[in-house]
Amino acid sequence: MKKKLFLLAVASSLFVSAQKNYTKISTSKINTERVGVSENFIKEYYKKCENKDYSQFTHFILDKRLERILFDNYEKKCEEVNQSGKINAIKLNSVYIKDYTKNSDPVELIVFDADFEKSKDLKYINVWIYRDQNIINGILISEEKPFVKPKK
Repeated sequence: MKKKLFLLAVASSLFVSAQKNYTKISTSKINTERVGVSENFIKEYYKKCENKDYSQFTHFILDKRLERILFDNYEKKCEEVNQSGKINAIKLNSVYIKDYTKNSDPVELIVFDADFEKSKDLKYINVWIYRDQNIINGILISEEKPFVKPKK
């Protein structure tokens, strides 16, 4: 019983501190252009992987770190993406701003609800995007909202 209480306390504190890294943006203040760019990027990314098209993205600006991560091993990344199957549905869930970048180089986390053909566990597609020029900073498929960006 003590172990369960300890684990619950640790998990709760981690969740509370992790969510402090992001502040939810109210629905009325969400930038529809960034949401559109993010959604279109997701669709093109899946389409390129499905078609085994490992060429550069021409309609999107990618952060140089993301570009390097994707294109150093693009084929393997696409294999991982294809394991979840096609996206049956995608819908905006919520938008957050990364707190410690808020005043210098703001990054938004745009979370989409997603329904995948081959996976019932995966629920979200998350895209990090810079506010200034709609530069895509990251993409992640997850079971939960990722309030802390995973290490690459």
